[in-house]
Amino acid sequence: MSPKIKNNSKQQFALFAHPVQHSLSPQIHNYGFEVNRISAVYFVIDSQASGAEIRQQILDLPLAGCNLSLPLKETLLPYLDQISPTAQLIGAVNTVKNSAGHLFGDNTDGTGFVSDLQAQGVDLPRARVLLLGGGATARAILVALSHAGTLQVTVAQRAGYPHYQQIQQIMMQLADPNLHELDWSALTTLDFTNVDVVINATSIGFGQNKNATPLQRDQLKKLPSTTKVWDVIYEPRQTPLLQLSQQLGLETHNGLGMLVQQAAGSFKIWTAKTLPIKAIETFLK
Repeated sequence: MSPKIKNNSKQQFALFAHPVQHSLSPQIHNYGFEVNRISAVYFVIDSQASGAEIRQQILDLPLAGCNLSLPLKETLLPYLDQISPTAQLIGAVNTVKNSAGHLFGDNTDGTGFVSDLQAQGVDLPRARVLLLGGGATARAILVALSHAGTLQVTVAQRAGYPHYQQIQQIMMQLADPNLHELDWSALTTLDFTNVDVVINATSIGFGQNKNATPLQRDQLKKLPSTTKVWDVIYEPRQTPLLQLSQQLGLETHNGLGMLVQQAAGSFKIWTAKTLPIKAIETFLK
């Protein structure tokens, strides 16, 4: 829903996305406001507007802060007054804070995902990670994995695509010798026995691709029995990749943990307060 009039009694926060009807963000943030006794409301705005139009909406409503989905994570960048170095490196923001008309953009997707990995017992300095994808979410995860000192990260992306070049540029800037890029076609010859964590950060398994999987059974069978498989997708809860992995006895996780953890990062930026993560994860499951 989109507000028709300004509500001056409460601070307003929103998610700009399309489509938005299934978003869990209002439940998460409104619960956080209630628990922290903050006079605020969070709602969704179904939008395919330009970056310039989104900026104007934030100022006009006004919103104290907002979250963004793709492609707005990228198209709003030029219209912000300040961007965190991490968001600048990723080339995308998922969180905006409005301080008296000064719009600050940051990205909590990667740090949120890494927080979920750590909460599930992944020791990143000892972990060999296979990251699938090169879009805004994959780039955010790549940067966060590097900052967390991950032992090895191999990113699989299709060569020749713009995202492949973006991943290359990020790796050059990070100058982390533990990061490697792989053309998607090379997955057929990858040594899966050296993978501790698989992360699907593509859209394969979601929407029009909901019946597809980025890795096939014969590839997953080569993974060690201790490998953990993540999918950033949380709707559906069990993507074909996670179903296959589970059938093979592997530990699996969907994107709900990341959703809550990145929300906690946004909440902290806006309010300097802590989101009750455990309680929220319990009622979302």
